[in-house]
Amino acid sequence: MLEAIERAAQQAGARIGLAALAGVIDWAGRDTPTQAPCPGQGHGARLVTRRARTVRTLLGALQLSRGYYHCATCREGFAPLDLVLDVAGTSLSPGLSRACALAGAEMPYEKSRQFIATVTGLDLASTSTLARTTRAQGRRARVLIGAEHTTAARATATPAPAPGEGPDVCYIVLDGTGAPMLPSETTGRPGKDGGRAGTREVKIGCFFTQSGRDPATGEPVQDPDSATYISTFEPAATFATHAKAEYHRRGFDHIRQPIVLGDGAKWIWNIADTHFTHATQIVDYFHAREHLADLTKLLTLVLDDPGAFEADLVDQLDLGHTAAIAAAVDRLDLSDHAPDLARPAATEVAYFTTNHHRMQYADFRANGYYIGSGPVEAACNTIVKQRAKRAGMHWTIHGLDPVLALRTLHQSRRDDLLWPTTTSPTPQT
Repeated sequence: MLEAIERAAQQAGARIGLAALAGVIDWAGRDTPTQAPCPGQGHGARLVTRRARTVRTLLGALQLSRGYYHCATCREGFAPLDLVLDVAGTSLSPGLSRACALAGAEMPYEKSRQFIATVTGLDLASTSTLARTTRAQGRRARVLIGAEHTTAARATATPAPAPGEGPDVCYIVLDGTGAPMLPSETTGRPGKDGGRAGTREVKIGCFFTQSGRDPATGEPVQDPDSATYISTFEPAATFATHAKAEYHRRGFDHIRQPIVLGDGAKWIWNIADTHFTHATQIVDYFHAREHLADLTKLLTLVLDDPGAFEADLVDQLDLGHTAAIAAAVDRLDLSDHAPDLARPAATEVAYFTTNHHRMQYADFRANGYYIGSGPVEAACNTIVKQRAKRAGMHWTIHGLDPVLALRTLHQSRRDDLLWPTTTSPTPQT
């Protein structure tokens, strides 16, 4: 009963609002001088006629009648009112376009269409229209993000905070995750099992600051609402330029202690060595523990007490004594007692010895630094997995990348870059 009343009131409100909106736009559309400057070059364009069109809004379909002009120099026609209302080249109002894009970025397109219809009580967009709108807004988001990064990369310096103000530590946390692709997107790419790859890697960057520690536990505390993100299908070299640009856009070049956190992948440390030369590098502690577990499992057949062996290695890892881990494996004399294990064990040991300076966990903890890459792993889940890795989903890069751009902006609380409004919160910097 109550829902029926709610729906009736909602529909009545939409009709009243649509009538008011139509009246305002009709009044604005009456201004049709015989000449108008074309939007491209400002040439004088002449009035041809008044043309009608339909625009779908959050309140329903709206009929517009407006002046249509033609520029003889550019040989193109246009309607100035369409440009004012931001509906040129689209049948959706800005409000409905935003709603479609946000819904399409969060859930499958058909489900998004049903969701909008349920919330508004109106069937405002088809599934194909919603998909096209999501991709169009996502591509626009990529352009705006790219423009920001270009500006940040070209800037000679960012404004420095007042002395004694601002965070003391900043983090650049990098990772990658696979997105399921159609076979056309993975042709010629080897998979982990030797067959053809079924995914393409999305590289994710998480940037946040830390101003202090929890006074009760001494654990590091991430500054509230300080995290922003970047994402791309581009190779590591291109991703690196985006990461450095975001670093400058955030003003991290004025923060005393930058830290690069990652899981040990070579491309992450290549970026750190090239673009963040003064940053402290830290291998995610939990990935290091997983490698210790893998090493112990590999050596189980030659160990008297695998649990005690692993516990001892964990103690050494906590102290940053990677040489002690290598020595413990050397004492097993695998070349004589288990030659088939010697090579894989050496590979695991090399993970620790080559990352020695990135595994000084006792020192990192003493300095109050984060040693886990959880924030970027959570971002991989939120930005990619929750939308792109649902059952049966397979994508093209052309179809998924715009969705990820929208999700990246939204996760960064920076929707205002794409849809600026007078009521938007203060932009994240």
